[in-house]
Amino acid sequence: MLSFNRFKVKDGQTPWFGQMYLSYKDCRSRFGSPYQIDKAIADGRLRKIEVGVYSDGGRVSELGTIQFKYPKGILAFESAYFYHDLTDVIPDAYHIATPSNATAINDSRIRQHYVPVAIHAIGMTEIEYCGDKVRTYDLERLLIDTARMKSKLPSDLYKEVILSFRSKVGSLSEEKIGTYLPLFPKRDMIERILYEEVF
Repeated sequence: MLSFNRFKVKDGQTPWFGQMYLSYKDCRSRFGSPYQIDKAIADGRLRKIEVGVYSDGGRVSELGTIQFKYPKGILAFESAYFYHDLTDVIPDAYHIATPSNATAINDSRIRQHYVPVAIHAIGMTEIEYCGDKVRTYDLERLLIDTARMKSKLPSDLYKEVILSFRSKVGSLSEEKIGTYLPLFPKRDMIERILYEEVF
């Protein structure tokens, strides 16, 4: 399971999902001044990806950039369904779960979902998608969230995702589900939906 603490290497760079991303603070530490940062960009030693995000080369993706920029965000709901191959509908935004006490994200690419702090990190995992590492929830947590948010999800998406979960029943861990469930409000309602509609 991932930690939100980012491992710092000795030269001040921040390795994130196999790509060396740097924040503005990292760049100040490494290059010393705004002038030297601009010079490094002009010399090709540094690339400015977007406001507050830089790279010193290699593969950069929008997904990787967003995950670096919002390290407490976990891809959830429509995004998680897509990356876990539970639906083939490409989300129109990155759906990101953040703790309920997190600052609002002002980014048109992102739909932010506030999740109670006590359950935010439950089931957090990392999967591969087209060369990117994706910080998301495991299938067991996603299944619980799907049942928990049944009334708020589009009905056609809900039906598609539930059918996908049924096809993956053999790969779901009932032990994990049993461990997670007591930590969620409305446990009885969630459990009823799971066993009536999936298991």
